[in-house]
Amino acid sequence: MQKIPLSLAKPGMKLAKPITKANGMPIIAAGVELSDSLIARLDGMGIDKVFVVGDAVAASQNPSERVSRLDPLFRRLEDDPFQKKVKGYLREYFTIKAAADAASASTEEKG
Repeated sequence: MQKIPLSLAKPGMKLAKPITKANGMPIIAAGVELSDSLIARLDGMGIDKVFVVGDAVAASQNPSERVSRLDPLFRRLEDDPFQKKVKGYLREYFTIKAAADAASASTEEKG
């Protein structure tokens, strides 16, 4: 299960938790498959985040793509020493993750 911004929701993803009103009354049940029209309706209702089944966002981006996105994401924070460290840690993590995924893929191909 993963909580994602509605902007990353794609048709075919399934809700892991029901979407409820502020008072707790369910609007859409868990297990419902998202469609373009349902995503548009949720956006119109002001819903900005949803819980979906699985690891939908991580599956859609490999670690090397994430490394390439760090520079644009941190472009306005280059003068902040703390944010520079955070960016460095993320770059290191995603680089290691990409190498591990590549090693795992080559091991599976050989096996």
